[in-house]
Amino acid sequence: MIRDLPPIEREHRLALLRGSMSDRSIESFLTSDTVSLRWLSGFTGSAGKLLIGEDSAYLLTDGRYAEQAEIETQGTEIKVCIGGMNEQNALIASHLEECKTVALEADRISWMEAEELRERIKPEVLPTSGIIANLRKFKESAEIARIEAAATIADQALAQLRPELGNQPTEIEFARALDHAMLTGGADGLSFETICASGPNAALPHAKPSHRVIAPGDLVILDFGALVDGYHSDMTRTFIIGDGDEQSWVMLEAVTDAQELGYQSVQPGATASEVDSACRSHLELLGLADHFVHGTGHGVGLEIHEEPWINAQSATILEEGQVVTVEPGVYRPGFGGVRVEDTVLITSSGARRLTSAPKDSLV
Repeated sequence: MIRDLPPIEREHRLALLRGSMSDRSIESFLTSDTVSLRWLSGFTGSAGKLLIGEDSAYLLTDGRYAEQAEIETQGTEIKVCIGGMNEQNALIASHLEECKTVALEADRISWMEAEELRERIKPEVLPTSGIIANLRKFKESAEIARIEAAATIADQALAQLRPELGNQPTEIEFARALDHAMLTGGADGLSFETICASGPNAALPHAKPSHRVIAPGDLVILDFGALVDGYHSDMTRTFIIGDGDEQSWVMLEAVTDAQELGYQSVQPGATASEVDSACRSHLELLGLADHFVHGTGHGVGLEIHEEPWINAQSATILEEGQVVTVEPGVYRPGFGGVRVEDTVLITSSGARRLTSAPKDSLV
């Protein structure tokens, strides 16, 4: 599947970053964050630094990644520099000799690393936050293709395994089976540790799969996603095993309807808090809002949780090309919980679901 995906073009991303640097009067930008490195350069190694100047770009890494770095940065202006830590530090100091400022990603570097850098270089070290994250909010067509491919793999894995929920597997057994189905279905990896939570365990929003047997009458939350060429998908479905009781059906219908209202509110120009309110207000009418204990969603891309954040406090204005989740939930301690989630692309006229598994919830 991956070799059929369109290539990702990265050269313009350096121009976007330089535009943000210019707006902030920043001469140079230095990052060692693996996500930022991948987005800007294509480099997927676990150790590297990217130094961006007004008319220069250097990827510094060690000999383990010499060939890989050259291959992965093809098509960009980035010059690969190979050496040990002392050599890398010397090169950074040399290239910053004439600069007055160098910016770091304050939310992605430790205080110790920042202080050590200050001791080695002459320019003023400036903490910044969100420069690259704000650029990554807008997904290009090649990125959307990868997220959609990951979503399709997850959809197909659930369709394959859903009937097995009625055969009384343990949570761990079903979660592992779902993982295996995604991996054999073409995923490079998992977006995160799959959640399979049944009965009272479903009242925990981030429950870990246990040895509990999934039994008739249970509510079962499945939260999972696939990884394709670095890009994530994220989906949650909740099922009732057998008939279920009235309380389970009330919760399930309420959350499913709230999720649909949230999805319908996703459009360019809407604020993130309006999407949250669309879900939360519906649950409030039904007396369930106190049991909705998390935000309504988040961005999805090279990270499973990234900008923009969909919650009651967010004034972020949603824009075309962003990919977000819509995932209201209701959790009753000692009883169970319900969550329904889709990964959604914001289009010019509204939104389009990238995860499409049915929401009929009876097994």
